[in-house]
Amino acid sequence: MRRALALLATTLSLSACGQPAPVPEAASNWAFAIGKNSVEMAWLVDPTAPANPPLRLVCARGGGFRVSVTAFKPIGSEERLTIGAGDEAFALVAIAAENEHGALVRATGPVEAGLMAMIESGKPIAASYGAQSFGPVDAPPQAMRRAFADSCRKLDGEAAV
Repeated sequence: MRRALALLATTLSLSACGQPAPVPEAASNWAFAIGKNSVEMAWLVDPTAPANPPLRLVCARGGGFRVSVTAFKPIGSEERLTIGAGDEAFALVAIAAENEHGALVRATGPVEAGLMAMIESGKPIAASYGAQSFGPVDAPPQAMRRAFADSCRKLDGEAAV
């Protein structure tokens, strides 16, 4: 598992933002990486193959909150992706995108207090896009959720300066 997390940290888009920091406690299929300008959590179907996670949550300085779901097939008429945990749900603006592995759906929105509270809640996370759904998947471990949310808030605050 540690090898997969280390590999993920080097392959994620954060490489351009600086050296990855140590990974907080790991559990099940979640991986974490942090750089100078962004933080990321990814849910891996197979921890030994971290290159193309089906669900990735990212916060970047000046970029707000972003969700990428490779499990979704882009739909030309669909412009909303919803991410949620428990009874909380947040709609984000979705676009079709591609990476080196093929088509995916990417959605963006602001770093909202309620969204960060939802991520920190520890409830299973799910996403929906049109008639497609992904999850729910177990929440990341507490230390990982807290590090992600705290980093998102910090990066969002620094972007506003």
